[in-house]
Amino acid sequence: MKIEYLIQEEDFLKYQLFTASKSERINRKKRNGWIGLTIGSLLFALYFYNSDKDFLTYYFVVVAMITGLFYPKYFKWRYKKHYRTYIKENYKNRFNESAQLEFTPEYIESKDKTGEGKIKTSELKEISETSDHFFVKLSTGMSLIIPKKEFSDLNQLRGQLEQLNIPIKDELNWEW
Repeated sequence: MKIEYLIQEEDFLKYQLFTASKSERINRKKRNGWIGLTIGSLLFALYFYNSDKDFLTYYFVVVAMITGLFYPKYFKWRYKKHYRTYIKENYKNRFNESAQLEFTPEYIESKDKTGEGKIKTSELKEISETSDHFFVKLSTGMSLIIPKKEFSDLNQLRGQLEQLNIPIKDELNWEW
């Protein structure tokens, strides 16, 4: 089976955000920042409470509440902004370019404006399906991004991916 599709800026962004959401390092960074800022603000509030400085006590209690409530949203917004800038800077010449994949029992042959390549199906590590994409991860750490919006018959594409004998991880509820 041969498929042809276009990759947009949004596809690269969704891939980067998906990968980041699965990274233990990034999740630890978010958790530690959230806890650290919230507890740090509460410690300052406690210090100023013991020093009888009411205004600063209230100020740091409010900062702790705001941080506790909104830090996860801020973290996601900040990473999304970072990745969008990174993608515009590094992948701008790949937007709206046609890519082709041909599935054979032993290889996935890819073709785009940069060249052609063969990927052994034995080197495929995992396939993740989100509501908008299939991400085919290779053993080298690279991935193929296959946007669903480009295909009218998703069952045919899903069937082709299932024939690779690699389980497809159901990430249909994934959100950044």
